[in-house]
Amino acid sequence: MNETLVSTCQMFLVPLTILFAAVGVANTRFVKLLVCLLGVAIAALWIYRVWLWTGLSLLDRRTGVGLAGLFAFCWVLTLLNQLKSMISQR
Repeated sequence: MNETLVSTCQMFLVPLTILFAAVGVANTRFVKLLVCLLGVAIAALWIYRVWLWTGLSLLDRRTGVGLAGLFAFCWVLTLLNQLKSMISQR
């Protein structure tokens, strides 16, 4: 696997993992919502970065987009859960 791609994936993976913990310890629903929005944005940037990367092999590109896509999917589900929770609270 391309070493630069590994470093790039780690650059996105670490903050996204830390943000998952931040959702759990956030005090208010608004802060949780902001953390979820940040997580979705970072995951989208990760997908964008790997998708437009020139010079990657097809296998490396699929692996990078797949990993980023899994995190994006989890963040979107978390965001939708927070939105549902905020709406039902009213």
